[in-house]
Amino acid sequence: MARYKVTINTDKYVCGRCSKENWEPGTRNDYMIAINGITRTLRSMREVMWQIELFRGNSFLMSEYDENNKKENYHLSDRYVKFLKKNTIKYYDRLCGFYRTQYLSGYGWMQGYFNADEARETLKKEGIVRIPFKWLYDIRQYDKRMDGCYMEIKKI
Repeated sequence: MARYKVTINTDKYVCGRCSKENWEPGTRNDYMIAINGITRTLRSMREVMWQIELFRGNSFLMSEYDENNKKENYHLSDRYVKFLKKNTIKYYDRLCGFYRTQYLSGYGWMQGYFNADEARETLKKEGIVRIPFKWLYDIRQYDKRMDGCYMEIKKI
């Protein structure tokens, strides 16, 4: 069975100016710093698909919906719920003064489009794929401070 290593790299992120009145850049700064260097090991191409979907902000996958499963899991498969819990990031928002929690994904409103199937095919053929943060956003939501930031998936 193939295994894959996921790494988030935000080394090139440039922190935005922020203040108490303009707190959102500070929240993004803290999130981008918190996720830098995070690694995960995936056990199958199915988990690779989950990671890619989660990275682009899609945490509710219809492929994992099971009407017969527990309601407290929103009818999602137990294996997928375990995956989501493992990919929940808690970070401290310094400007706002409290902890925030979110799934391991891009930051904020992601309306971009990229072909996830094509990314998986690249991984199968080349053994590695990099998904830049830029792919996650519509041009109106993308912040150039994220240039050079990416999620990498590598076959191990």
